[in-house]
Amino acid sequence: MKRIAGLILTAVFLSVLCIPCAAADTGRTYPGFSDVAEGSASYEAIKLCYERGLMNGTSETTFSPQGKLNVAQLVVLAARLYNLQNGGGGTVPDLPDLGQPYLRFYDSEGNLFASFHSPQELQFNAGEQPYISLSNASDDPDLPETCKLEIGFEGYNHVKTFQGVKESHQSVPGTMNQGYVGTGYRFADPDAASFTMLPGIQYVEQYKEAWWFPAVFYLGSEGVMGFDGELVYRASGGNNGDGSGYDPAVRFSRDNATRSLFAWLVERTAGELETVNEAVTVPDVNPDETLDAAAILRLYQAGVLTGVDQAGNFGGNKELTRAQAAIMLARVLDPALRVRSGG
Repeated sequence: MKRIAGLILTAVFLSVLCIPCAAADTGRTYPGFSDVAEGSASYEAIKLCYERGLMNGTSETTFSPQGKLNVAQLVVLAARLYNLQNGGGGTVPDLPDLGQPYLRFYDSEGNLFASFHSPQELQFNAGEQPYISLSNASDDPDLPETCKLEIGFEGYNHVKTFQGVKESHQSVPGTMNQGYVGTGYRFADPDAASFTMLPGIQYVEQYKEAWWFPAVFYLGSEGVMGFDGELVYRASGGNNGDGSGYDPAVRFSRDNATRSLFAWLVERTAGELETVNEAVTVPDVNPDETLDAAAILRLYQAGVLTGVDQAGNFGGNKELTRAQAAIMLARVLDPALRVRSGG
């Protein structure tokens, strides 16, 4: 196995991949919650979400349909939805051993020729294609012309792979690595530009005991979202809280989720959704000004979202009830439930 002589990256990258396939049947039997009347507007949706492993009751016999969802609960629902839509059973993987991220390099015959455990942060030059140097020789003949890079965590059942092409490298004068010469691999795959070492990994020690953090870690590891600059930003209302700051450890389980946060998370975790409404206009959603307008409008086009009043307003700042969430999530799970314009 070749000794790693250097490491130059053009992305912060450690991500994992879940390959889409048919959704799994969880085999759960709906218990018939006492506070959800059969024939009510949310009955079938709640039943479907329960049977598919997406939502649970608030007790063995109740669902609390008018109860509010908090931010933490919504994030976990989004992680379960992502898992379901990618062939899982609606489960959120436990946190892996965070001290064991790895990079493994294989040749065209599938032979491992280099492997190492990476540091927790891999720096890169934004806007460039990722490059990893494996040798300090200017043109190392021992390295194959192409490689497959596998990135993952020991004990975490998801990996991400990229195809690389051998390339010699010499650092640009005046840069931190001035004078460095080596041979490595350039990764031109469009997805490689979003290499990430789990957005928010710097917050692991702070939040690893929070019951919702495995969902954040999972979605981050899949490249679905960032933590501080994306999730926390939106959960805090787009201004990172008031003057006293915003503490997710306290606020995620205390603050009720909004329809806007729901739309942003679901649009990112639902996968490809068929467009059933081509032309969509929502009075209170300005494509140029409303935060995450594209995500909101896409879910309208997919028949997942509908308005909160006769005018068709979205009501992004309105809080979300468990029944409302179930109805919209059921539309993601079952295309037959999606709402067509005028239908």
